[in-house]
Amino acid sequence: MYSLNRDKVKFKVLNKSNKIKEIYFTSPYKSGYPEVDQARALLHQGNRSEEAIVFVHGTGRHFSSFSYYPKILSNNGYTTLMLILPYHYERISKKDPISLAFLKGSSEVLEKKYEQSVVDIFTCVDYLQQQGFKKIHIMGFSLGGMIATIASALDKRIDKVILTVTGGNFEYSTWHSTATKIFRIEYEEDKSCNPKKCHQIHQEFDKAAKEWKNLEELKKYPSCFRYDPSFFAAKLNPKDVVMFTALFDECVPRKSSDDLWERIGKPKRYFLLSGHLTAHLFYKNYILRKTLKFLEEG
Repeated sequence: MYSLNRDKVKFKVLNKSNKIKEIYFTSPYKSGYPEVDQARALLHQGNRSEEAIVFVHGTGRHFSSFSYYPKILSNNGYTTLMLILPYHYERISKKDPISLAFLKGSSEVLEKKYEQSVVDIFTCVDYLQQQGFKKIHIMGFSLGGMIATIASALDKRIDKVILTVTGGNFEYSTWHSTATKIFRIEYEEDKSCNPKKCHQIHQEFDKAAKEWKNLEELKKYPSCFRYDPSFFAAKLNPKDVVMFTALFDECVPRKSSDDLWERIGKPKRYFLLSGHLTAHLFYKNYILRKTLKFLEEG
């Protein structure tokens, strides 16, 4: 998994404005939904010739809020490419309820959604490389931070990593986050999982997270391990990571954020006196100021 061939991907570029381009491509990962597989990314042009950023948005309907980050990053010189994630905005199929929301479905379904998202991030890095960028960073917000963690662990072309109001440890967050209430309802209805069963499966999580070496080995672990950011965290260099944690986060519990931070190796971290949604509202400028400082440190 995560290793699909991308050699034949073709990019279509349209100028949206003087500074923004729309990049279209067909996802190398075939979900079974044609609408989901038609990818679009917004390229915000900066004036640095060698450095670029992939920005990975969170889930929800606040597209204009997420657009603020690539806009400001590009104003500070960093060409920034924001992918529209699978199962978001126009990348949905109205014919199937599983397609209408990213956070919906069994662990096997979620694994496929995460895998397509990560593969699409790799494809965005391909595009930036083709444009001549030598150093490519990644910034992820909420769900986007989870996807960015996995992508950064697997793609060594990615240099610096900025993780904002995100976390790992799905054993905990599945049963305690307000964002995952839909899973708990579905699990109760189909009896596919419960806290006790989940805990039993995760008895092997720590050992497995430390021992796996390559993508081929991932196949032998439970599906819920294979898209948990904490399972990939040890593959990141903590010196290349900065995190932002909201102290009153109702969507990404503090324990989830701490788990990812510790498994990465305790990288530099800033605390925000906010909840999950208010982190952007009250701290967007602070997040960007610290992010730019981190990138400038070389």
